[in-house]
Amino acid sequence: METIKVVRSFVDAKAFAEWIAGEYDFGGPVTCKLFSKMVRTQDNDHYLVTTSSGAKFVARLYQLGTRLQRQESDYLYELDWLNFLEKEGLPVAYPIARRDGRFLGSILAPEGQRYYALFSLAEGSAMNIDDEEQLYIFGREMARIHRVSNNYEHKYDRRVLDLEFLVDKPVQRIKRYWDEDEGRKDDLELLLISAQEAKDDLLALINNEQHTPDSWGPIGGDFHSASVFFDANNKPTFFNFDWCGSGWRAYDIAVFLHNSNLIHQHNPELAEAFFAGYYAERPLSENEHEAIAPFLTLRRIWLTGWFMMNDGLAGHSFIATL
Repeated sequence: METIKVVRSFVDAKAFAEWIAGEYDFGGPVTCKLFSKMVRTQDNDHYLVTTSSGAKFVARLYQLGTRLQRQESDYLYELDWLNFLEKEGLPVAYPIARRDGRFLGSILAPEGQRYYALFSLAEGSAMNIDDEEQLYIFGREMARIHRVSNNYEHKYDRRVLDLEFLVDKPVQRIKRYWDEDEGRKDDLELLLISAQEAKDDLLALINNEQHTPDSWGPIGGDFHSASVFFDANNKPTFFNFDWCGSGWRAYDIAVFLHNSNLIHQHNPELAEAFFAGYYAERPLSENEHEAIAPFLTLRRIWLTGWFMMNDGLAGHSFIATL
């Protein structure tokens, strides 16, 4: 019987638990529970892993790498950078070493090879976007991640978050879908004008005499209020760095503002608290501050293009909760 192509599969939690028990030195069996899977091809699977002693971790089973043109080095960059941040005292969920000392493993799923890694568990609950103290801490720690990462020397290659990635390729994807849709003609024209204006603004800011080398370096790429947990003592833990890579720090800020809708909140003191925390650790140059607005435009365009990946969506809803 011939096999059929599989776009998205689920790994059985019990089978994955047995696999993890054999790959990690936990001294006994473990249990797994799928808890954050969206039924769409863009997202990774996450399992809560509990050891026989009660210790808890999170296993991330990455989506098929070929879809995002990712290779083994892309995942190794993420894990190595997180290890660097953890050793520097940054509050991040860090990878756990396997028996062989490596941090990345892989399984052969029906759709192809999928990589996985085990991470420390972020304790607490998601940041309260209306809490000024938490916003201040969030901004301060994001700035620390940026500043400390200036000293990170990467051992592995990973695609960069440059203008080709942020605007050129997304626009190409959007045009493929909207070019022949008469109902999208005006939308496409507006998007193309906005994309070009934002790109021109950024190129002018990047290349003028006020440009600072510190504006570019390792970034999280997708900071939002749901990717940091605060414990009872308001200590944060950042996690989910799947979109990390070298990029502009102002883009990181713009992404958080967009993801949290912070600039449209009813209370302007909320955004002020975030920026006060960030500036306490890493004051923005005038160029970086001006770049936030065009980066907000590019973020919206990037997201539009992201949801137009060639194979489309397999769904859009969460099917599992912790």
